[in-house]
Amino acid sequence: MSVFVRETRVAGATSGPLAGETVAVKANIAIEGEVWDGASPGLQDVVAKSHAPSVQRVLEAGAIIVGQANMHELAFGITSDNAAFGAVESPHGGMAGGSSGGTAAAVAGGLASMGLGTDTGGSGRLPAAFCGCVGFRPTHGRYPSDGVLTLSPTLDTVTPMARSVADLIRLDAVLAGGSVAGEQRPTTLRLGRVSGPFWSNLDPRVEARVCDTIDRLEAIGFTVETREADLSQAVDAVAIPLVIAETKRWWSAFLQEHLNTDIAGFAAKIASPDVAATFESVATNETSSEALAALQSQGCGRVAAQLAEAMEGFDALIYPTVPIAAPPLHAETVDLGGAVHPLFPLLTGRSPVASLTGSPAISLPIRGYDARPLGLELLARPGQDATLLNWARHIEAAL
Repeated sequence: MSVFVRETRVAGATSGPLAGETVAVKANIAIEGEVWDGASPGLQDVVAKSHAPSVQRVLEAGAIIVGQANMHELAFGITSDNAAFGAVESPHGGMAGGSSGGTAAAVAGGLASMGLGTDTGGSGRLPAAFCGCVGFRPTHGRYPSDGVLTLSPTLDTVTPMARSVADLIRLDAVLAGGSVAGEQRPTTLRLGRVSGPFWSNLDPRVEARVCDTIDRLEAIGFTVETREADLSQAVDAVAIPLVIAETKRWWSAFLQEHLNTDIAGFAAKIASPDVAATFESVATNETSSEALAALQSQGCGRVAAQLAEAMEGFDALIYPTVPIAAPPLHAETVDLGGAVHPLFPLLTGRSPVASLTGSPAISLPIRGYDARPLGLELLARPGQDATLLNWARHIEAAL
């Protein structure tokens, strides 16, 4: 497996809440003195002058960094099929997913006990599901965002991964600059099964496995209620236009500062054809400041309002993290019920809701219909990170 773009060892403090833990860091997160390239040859001459705050915090907590994790080049994709450093495979077979595929594969495969990835529209949760580890997207702004090669400042966040919820809770506390919350057993938990886009375009075997899991939760006292609502149109109207517009602004400034070039010139140095084509499209984007502001406020606000309505009376939403088990390496489409689906829209159909609303969401590994794992995702309201992690700990134990 092409899990690391480079192995490196950076020792942290001799004591602390993460003492002795090994951490894989996605290659778009800065490690002082190391190449900061986002797994792209186009940035091979860029060296990080300081640690990203998230890296600094795990080192101060006693962790040891063991490698820069491979990823979908520059984080613009969901397969981690990287033309420069190789495709990342899940330890259970099939693709690792992306863009944080190397981080998830390193954690699930035992090369690191914890990992730092990033998530724009599912890039942390999707690979966690394909690889069989826990992946957490926090409330937007919970962790420091500096020192990360960014696509969308509105959506991007560092995302921790671990083999268990208990370990992830310790890592979250370090990243958030707080202390580990005490364990509390929830007396009640009302979960919402809201239709679209969360339960759309699923492999029937995935739906059956997740429904079996929900039945087990109901059998031990959790309440799950189905509600008809569809956020798909609101999500589709803002997600891609927002990312493309913000990518142009962030990368234009970054490339001018570090390489004295523009996006069009940089695109020619990108190894992966799909990512190069995307950056070429970004270079021609003409979204005005006014239009971008509308996407950030009205566009995201519409999704947030619809989500709030759909969640009324629920503590959290529950749904499959991924609609299929990990497809083969290099796959670009998948046949689902006789219809051929491009992978990107199929895999990212449900995950941007948390991103666009700044909501915390966690993917828990569940047993799939064959050797490949699946993910069960829970989404809570912004600011309820500690509560969501506590619920996840008890759901993990119940399963």
